[in-house]
Amino acid sequence: MKTQTSNFSIVNEFHVENILRSILYENGIIEIVWDTNIELIEVPHLKHAQKAIAVLGNGNKMPIFFTAHEFLAVSKDGSVFAASTEGVKYTLANAVLIDSLPKKILFNFFLNFNRPIAPTKGFTNREDAFSWLLLSSINPE
Repeated sequence: MKTQTSNFSIVNEFHVENILRSILYENGIIEIVWDTNIELIEVPHLKHAQKAIAVLGNGNKMPIFFTAHEFLAVSKDGSVFAASTEGVKYTLANAVLIDSLPKKILFNFFLNFNRPIAPTKGFTNREDAFSWLLLSSINPE
């Protein structure tokens, strides 16, 4: 059953209790929402996200939109994994919601030091992120 969220129809969802909620929208974008219990994203958390993306995308590479609550950080090993070939196994492009100064600082640090393999960009709103993801999916860099 399809539901609506901010003008984007939800086709399917995959939950990993106390870790994340993943949402597949009808436009093919998968949103990853980290559980508020998590303060530091580690490699095992990212592997759960990969599994969710693989399930929702039927094993295909998908455009991914990440949202995060305040005070959420990524471990050094998590950052290295997220930027690696293995870490983007099911990822066409990553858009990250950057809605605060601390998130912007952490995101810029990640981009500068880990140099992700998949196209990765931060956005201040969902609409711009989704537009970029859809363009990146049509014209991969």
